[in-house]
Amino acid sequence: MLRAIFGGTFDPIHQGHLTAAADLIKELGDVTVHLMPNAVPPHRPQPQANGQHRLAMIACAIEQYPQMRAESFELNQQGPSYTAKTLLAMRELYPDDTLAFVMGMDSLLSFDQWFEWQSILATAHLIVLPRPGYSLAEANSTINQLLQQRRVTHTTELNRYAHGRIYIANTTLTDVSSTAVRDALASGSDTEISAAVMAYIKRHQLYSSPL
Repeated sequence: MLRAIFGGTFDPIHQGHLTAAADLIKELGDVTVHLMPNAVPPHRPQPQANGQHRLAMIACAIEQYPQMRAESFELNQQGPSYTAKTLLAMRELYPDDTLAFVMGMDSLLSFDQWFEWQSILATAHLIVLPRPGYSLAEANSTINQLLQQRRVTHTTELNRYAHGRIYIANTTLTDVSSTAVRDALASGSDTEISAAVMAYIKRHQLYSSPL
């Protein structure tokens, strides 16, 4: 089985996340998508909602998606959430499955600056989601070389190889950010989140949401 690890702050999870995950399932077929909130993101501001709330919101959002899972792994670890360390540990948890890490095009363009990025490719595939305003034309020489050596164009190749391939997905291009969602919640505006997640946010009075 292919397990796609979709990490992020999910502060909160929104329709952009869900659309991307649902599109991946259609594109990849036999896959479980693990939506995994990080506990201490090392290179960005810390989440507003705590880990348990963010995990619970994911669980609310994916109730109708049997191939999605709310993944608590990084919330149970100590220290910053480094993808390389997470994937090595998840390899031990799922020794018979193929792992893939899901990232945005913006992240791919800076992938050679990630902590122990070579270890990530030695453990898992990369599945890259399109992002508004980012393209492969901006890739530096290191990323271009990686793509020349490792890019695959058919999803079947992700099962043929154990790790180390890069697949550019054909998911829906969405321009939704958690920052914009939090701002909308604070002002009482319409937001790109599901009814179940909105109910959870109101029940726990997160993001200064109006009751």
